[in-house]
Amino acid sequence: MRYSTDLPDLRILPANALIPHEDCDPRRVVRLSKRLEEDGILKNPPVVTSIPDCENYVVLDGANRALSFVKLAIPHIIAQLVSYQESGVEVDTWYHVVAGMDITEFENALTLITGLHLQECSLEDARSALANHQAAAYIISAEGVRMVSNSSTTLKHDTALLNALVSVYKGKADIFRASNDIWEIQKPYYPNITALVVFPRLSPADIIHAAQSGEMIPTGITRHIIPHRALNINFPMHVLQKDWSLEQKEAWLQDWLMERMAANAIRFYSESTFSFNE
Repeated sequence: MRYSTDLPDLRILPANALIPHEDCDPRRVVRLSKRLEEDGILKNPPVVTSIPDCENYVVLDGANRALSFVKLAIPHIIAQLVSYQESGVEVDTWYHVVAGMDITEFENALTLITGLHLQECSLEDARSALANHQAAAYIISAEGVRMVSNSSTTLKHDTALLNALVSVYKGKADIFRASNDIWEIQKPYYPNITALVVFPRLSPADIIHAAQSGEMIPTGITRHIIPHRALNINFPMHVLQKDWSLEQKEAWLQDWLMERMAANAIRFYSESTFSFNE
């Protein structure tokens, strides 16, 4: 049982020290920037981990929020610091339900990707190939299952191929995140489903490498499991905007946390939950 006083590790960090590992959504950055200015609070802090041998941090979740602070020229941001060595911190993968795009347009766009090779197969074979690094991804549609592999010498690695694959439908279709690859389960919830794109599971080393190299992973793929995540902190933006030193803002944060504890405003829920307000 976790102690209720064992709070998440919240830190005030330089906003430009938070490095994304995945491609951002410029439209979401604009929307979030506007909302931050209007609301005057940061509701959910980004989750970050340290990058070895430097003073930067890779954003595990909340990259668009972090980029919004840079866009607004706010010098500091509050973030939750975690470590991959902590119990329960895991990297998982979201799959993409692609909906509302004409299947012919989708298929034609796939043929234009340099080096992309599609091979028809069973779902079991696709799962095995992805797990054994024999496929970059696989695509499920009403017609069946196809493995995606890289047959081009002009693409250095599968990250470039995955970005090209996502570019086929990004901005042209609705994208929903899914945690299973069962067409029959997904279709009733998404009547206009075009395809289900299944991505490989990445490792912490892959995440760190992406941040260090600048070779971004496609948006909406990595899924970090963070136990004891800090949500709904509603931290006042004016503190982060002040012309104070980092140490002054850190001291203010600690006083603020103690005030929240004294007001009995912090709750720890150990149950798995569904949020209907995202």
